[in-house]
Amino acid sequence: MTTDTTVAPATGDLFADALMQAVDASAGRRRELLDATRALPHTAYTGQLNTTVTARVRATVSAPDSTRARTSLYLGFLTEEQWDEAGRVLVTRPDALAALMSGRVHPDLLDPENTAGHAVVPANIGFECTAHPPTGLHPEGRLCEHAAILAHALVSRLRTQPSALLAIRGCSLGRLAAKLRTALSYTPGPASGDTPPPAPALPPVGSGAVRADDAYSLWQATAGQLASVPLDSAVPTPRYRLPAAPPEVSPGIASMISAAAEYAKGLLQGEAVEELDALEDAVRHLATPAGASRLETVATRLGRSPAEVRSLVLAYRHGGPVGIRVAAAPWAAADETVERAEAAIISAQPTARGALQASGNRITNESAGVQLRLGPDGRWYPFAVGLAGGWQPVPGPSHDPVAAYRAARTVQRPGRPRSQH
Repeated sequence: MTTDTTVAPATGDLFADALMQAVDASAGRRRELLDATRALPHTAYTGQLNTTVTARVRATVSAPDSTRARTSLYLGFLTEEQWDEAGRVLVTRPDALAALMSGRVHPDLLDPENTAGHAVVPANIGFECTAHPPTGLHPEGRLCEHAAILAHALVSRLRTQPSALLAIRGCSLGRLAAKLRTALSYTPGPASGDTPPPAPALPPVGSGAVRADDAYSLWQATAGQLASVPLDSAVPTPRYRLPAAPPEVSPGIASMISAAAEYAKGLLQGEAVEELDALEDAVRHLATPAGASRLETVATRLGRSPAEVRSLVLAYRHGGPVGIRVAAAPWAAADETVERAEAAIISAQPTARGALQASGNRITNESAGVQLRLGPDGRWYPFAVGLAGGWQPVPGPSHDPVAAYRAARTVQRPGRPRSQH
C-alpha cells in the first residue's frame, strides 16, 4: 500500500486548516462548540477513526459528560469521472505530479483550478450523531459536542496523514497515482499536420524522488511529441526479455537477479507498485519461479517455519502485499465495521452451522472452518482450515464480507481438522 510518511508537515497543516475552515463554515451558529472542544485531548475521547468508508469518517466518541455516541462527519465524494478529470490536469503540474507519483500529497491539490474545478476539500460538512439525531428543523443533522470532538480528531490526523482525505473523498493516494500513470501513458499524439498538444510537464530537477517506472511513464508520454528521428529498421522492438544471470554467480545471487528482473518487467508493463518491507519482499521473491526452491532457506533466515512461509506465499498470490500483512499479524479494526460485516453474513447465511465470533479484525466460524480478516485496504480476506490444521489463505478477497465468506466456504472439504488458534 502506498503511504505518505515523508509528507512535509507544512502540507498536512495546509490540508488540516482547509478542512477545519469547512467544518467551521458548516457549523453555523454552533461554531462555539469548536472552540470549546479545541483544547480537549481528543485521543482520550475518540475511538479509532474509520476513514475507509467513502464520503464519511466515523468513530465512537465520548463527551466530557461521559455520554458516548456513534458519530459521523459526511464529507461527500468525487466521482470516478471527476477524479479522472482532475488527473488529466494534475499531469501538467510538475511539482504535484512528482510528489503524487512518489507517494506524497502536494498542496496543489487544495486549489480547484489544479483539479479540473473539483474541490478536494469539501465546502460543506454534514454531521451525524446517535445522541443528537436529525430533527425537522435540522434534517441533515447539526454540529454537536461529539461531532466537534470528531472534527478535531480528523483534523489532527490530516496534519500527519493528509492522504486520508483523498481516500474519504473517493480516491486513495495510490489510486490517484495510478490515474496519473494512465493519463501519462495514453496521452494522444497529434494528427498529421496538426499542432502537437502541450506535453505533460516533467518534474524539475530536485523536485523530489520519482520511481523508475514513473520516470519511464513520463518519458513514454512525451516521446511521441519529440522531433521525428529516423530509426534504424534493424533495431528490434523491446520485448521485455529477461537477462540471464552470469554463470559465475552463486545460486542465491542468481535467484535474486531473476526476481529483480521479474519485478522490473512488471513495472514496465504497468503493474501496481507498492512499498514492501523485508518480509513482504522476501515472500514476493519466493512466489516467483526462481525463488520457490529457496523457501526453506529463506524461512530459516526469517525465523519462521516453512509451513508459515508457504502460507504467506499463498496470501501474496491471493491478495498481494496486503494479503501478507493480513496473514502475518492481526491489527485493530473499527468495531462498527466488523459488526456490520458480521450482521451481513448472518443475514445472508441464515441456515449456516456454527456461531460467528468477532475479535479485532477477524470474524471466525470455528464449526464451519471459516475465518475472514479485514485488511487495511478495506477488503475482507478469506481463510479456511488447512489439511494439517491452522488457518490458510484462500482466493477471493472482497470488499463484500458475504462474498469473501462464500469464497472461504467453497474450498471446504469434509473431515478437515479444526483450527486450534
